[in-house]
Amino acid sequence: MVGESGLRGVTTKGRLKHIYLLVGNDPYLTKKYAEKIAKTTVGDNADLNLFALGENADIQLIYDNIMQFSFTGDSICVSVGNFPFESCPIADFKKLISIVEQAPDNNVLILYYDVLQINTKKSDRFKKLAAAVEKAQGVVAELNHRTENELIKMLSDGAAKRRVRLDQKAARYMISVCSDDLNILINELEKVTSFVGEEGIITTDIIDKVCVKTLEASVYDLSKHILSGRGEKALEVLNNLLSMGVSPAEIYSLIASAYVDIFRVKAAVKKNKTPESIAKDFGYAANRSFVLTNASRDARKLSDAKLSVIINELLESDRLVKNDVKISGNSARIALESVITKILRISQGGDL
Repeated sequence: MVGESGLRGVTTKGRLKHIYLLVGNDPYLTKKYAEKIAKTTVGDNADLNLFALGENADIQLIYDNIMQFSFTGDSICVSVGNFPFESCPIADFKKLISIVEQAPDNNVLILYYDVLQINTKKSDRFKKLAAAVEKAQGVVAELNHRTENELIKMLSDGAAKRRVRLDQKAARYMISVCSDDLNILINELEKVTSFVGEEGIITTDIIDKVCVKTLEASVYDLSKHILSGRGEKALEVLNNLLSMGVSPAEIYSLIASAYVDIFRVKAAVKKNKTPESIAKDFGYAANRSFVLTNASRDARKLSDAKLSVIINELLESDRLVKNDVKISGNSARIALESVITKILRISQGGDL
């Protein structure tokens, strides 16, 4: 199984393989490469030689399409998105394996998954399908989110093409508050470059103003206001999140996670470890080390004693906040507001 860099080398004309199995957690990349392979295969003859099928495709139709000859004498491409091989009848799965084994070298079969997520490590059917693809000299590619540095370069280059300036610091901030998903980042880049216009400069303040933040980033803003003692701002963010339909339990869980991150950083710093090494120790994704970098900065604002009291408050509030999520949510909201108020007082050194 290869990654994006390995896939690039076999998606150009003259180097195409006849079978591709594309999975991974980045739907933009998966769809992009499926489209690129299909376009490279059929060129200007898409109307005659491209058969694009979806998750409800009949297995016999896939077989019939990949086995036929092109009227133009060129290659036929059969592109199938999100065929449910894990849940389909065993007869259909065996037929899919047979198709992979029999697919002619002159045509190209693409099986891609940009909606349906596949657990490549635990799925027995995936392992069997991947093995069949590789045995048939095809390519199995796992296309996961790009690293933070790769995303920073993509954003900076994309802004430069639009004659807009986006430095590394602002690009890194944009990733941290918007997402590491390429679909989302590209949409947000389009918005923010249009907002500043040609020769404009994208700053973190403009990103805050224009871009849609992830739930986690919004809750991080809430945590920042709490740590800085800005109670009015903290409750304003909280009300905005609740008005958007975010449950008190979700908000509570992310606040608790933020303080767990701070606890981990404090403990690790005493052992002279960096945020990057902490991320590795605790299994954080490589492109999410910024979470611990932020926690490292926030940790300086809290003494060990205050952090201990805050974590105890969070533990005691856990049941209350999650108690009536399935009913009205009113008491959960009150409990959440109460724990936020207590954390504000603790952070600023006041009495409970």
